[in-house]
Amino acid sequence: MEARFRLRRVSKSYCAPRHGTREPLAALTDVSLDIEEGQVQALLGRSGAGKSTLARIIMGFAAPDRGEVRYRGRPLSETPLPAFRRSNQMVLQNPLLAVNPGFTIGQVIGEPLRILKAAAPRSDAVPGAGTASAAGVTERIAAVLDLLELPGDCLRRLPHELSGGELQRVVLARALVLEPEFLVLDEPFAALDDLGAMRILRQCRALFLRLRLGVLLISHHPRHVRALADRVSVLEKGRIVAGEWS
Repeated sequence: MEARFRLRRVSKSYCAPRHGTREPLAALTDVSLDIEEGQVQALLGRSGAGKSTLARIIMGFAAPDRGEVRYRGRPLSETPLPAFRRSNQMVLQNPLLAVNPGFTIGQVIGEPLRILKAAAPRSDAVPGAGTASAAGVTERIAAVLDLLELPGDCLRRLPHELSGGELQRVVLARALVLEPEFLVLDEPFAALDDLGAMRILRQCRALFLRLRLGVLLISHHPRHVRALADRVSVLEKGRIVAGEWS
């Protein structure tokens, strides 16, 4: 079976100020990685290793300087963006910075539906996905709240009124409301204490299996990775290395 994402010798540099000039700083160097369908693939490494840069390239938010990224057998650059965005969603590491502070939680979760005017569902995983009407949006939001065990009365609240764990589940709900096939989780539990993170990790593991989701989990925390991942790749100084970092 063709990998969902196949990266070959991907490199990426940024210009950084140094001694009054701007010099290239290598974020990724010759990274090759396969991300299989339906698996939880973890990318483990310290801060500054290039993990978030790699996630941005996979999601099409940045282009590599060199190398190739293929999505389901074709160059990612040739993939129609609207369909790709619906099937592949990203959850950022700081949930408070990832939402509009003036939106209610209901508006936060429903925003992708309004933007993309979602049509028919890919499966029956989230009921009510067949319409972008007001009733359909309400039904889909209620479905993801139920999946993530969030109380219905949170929909009228603002982001700062929720706990860190609740808000993390809200941004996950926003990603799931489109019924994606694949998620990128970029340090999604970094703002939580270890007990709260492990509780949500266990919940996520069951959820991903239930929805048959593929996942790329980006983390610097080996314990979180071991609790969730089927496969682990280690990134050090922009390169994939052998073995597990700890």
